[in-house]
Amino acid sequence: MKVSSVNSDSVKLSWTKIGCTNYRVFQYISGEWKEIGKTTGTSYTVKKLTPQTEYQFKIRACKKDDKKKNYNHYGKHSKVVTVITSVGKVTGVQSNTLNNSEISLSWNSVSGADGYSVGMRKDGVYNEVADVAETSAVVSGLPNATRESFKIRAYSIVDGSKQYGNWSDGVATATAPQKARGLKISSVTEGSVTLSWDKIGCSEYVIYQDTGDNWEEVGRTANTQYTVEDLNAETSYNFKIQACKVDDAKVEHYGEESDVVTGATSRDEKITQADIDAMKAELTAYSREKAEYIRENYKKFDGYGERYNTLDEFFDYYAEDCTPTSSGYDTIDTIHFGETVNTLNDFKKLYKDHIDYEYNKREDVYYVVYIESCPNGLDVNPNPCWAVYLLY
Repeated sequence: MKVSSVNSDSVKLSWTKIGCTNYRVFQYISGEWKEIGKTTGTSYTVKKLTPQTEYQFKIRACKKDDKKKNYNHYGKHSKVVTVITSVGKVTGVQSNTLNNSEISLSWNSVSGADGYSVGMRKDGVYNEVADVAETSAVVSGLPNATRESFKIRAYSIVDGSKQYGNWSDGVATATAPQKARGLKISSVTEGSVTLSWDKIGCSEYVIYQDTGDNWEEVGRTANTQYTVEDLNAETSYNFKIQACKVDDAKVEHYGEESDVVTGATSRDEKITQADIDAMKAELTAYSREKAEYIRENYKKFDGYGERYNTLDEFFDYYAEDCTPTSSGYDTIDTIHFGETVNTLNDFKKLYKDHIDYEYNKREDVYYVVYIESCPNGLDVNPNPCWAVYLLY
């Protein structure tokens, strides 16, 4: 008969196997021995005990005979074993993230404790990572942005050995991510700046913009790229980011902020009247270049010598005289206000193709490129736009 293990509220007894039907377990309670349990095995755990309290136990074997009444025959009681339950269970455990590799722990003191063992969960088992006399500890050397689970148990020194109490309830928290790095400006437009950075271990990244008075959060993303929009054209802006780890309790842990980067938006690329005028001049020159028949025969047309004398005067005369209401047109398209100048490049190619096609089809005419704001002239579009005609 011996004590196999002792906790704050239980004691495990064990003994040598002998020939019997079962074993009866007795506890000395209020001045007398009382049977508290029986088992066919060679161990028994007595539960619901009080911490730091002395208890006495003994057992005896029982054999049932083959008679119908199954009479019990008992052997002698074993020797008495005396045991003191260990110190109480640790309570009030709290954890706090210090940085990307350290977590601090604190707990309530336990009466009679000589020290405390800090256990960290690994592969389903709590392994001791610290042994302290105080009611606090710092666990260092942890991976960044990683959730860790801890338990604490108190112990007392009995006959030169540590006698542990029960583990506390578990607490879990996460280390902070490392410092965000690699932040740079990937691209800009007249109204936005796209940021990118290196990937590190975290749940998401927080993006901040300098407003002049403070740093304002403008977005969050789990990706390594973010576009800040609704900015002013040709303006310089400062940005920084911070990695965030969200643990199972929905608590956010932040790493160190990145270095600051500066990005300037580009000029406003929306189409202006000057862009439209330049496009008209380019298409007009292209149309006149294609009008080979006109260049060769302009002197034969009405008005020569009176309204015009040169080829350039002929072109100008007809360009000024042609409007959508006074001339026919072979095509008309619209360009909406707010489009970017890139739209004009595609549009100019489209109209040059139109001009090529029309001159090949009817070479004895002169095509005039005419542009007005919608919906002036013909009511081609009620929205703010430019109407582009190919008149003849």
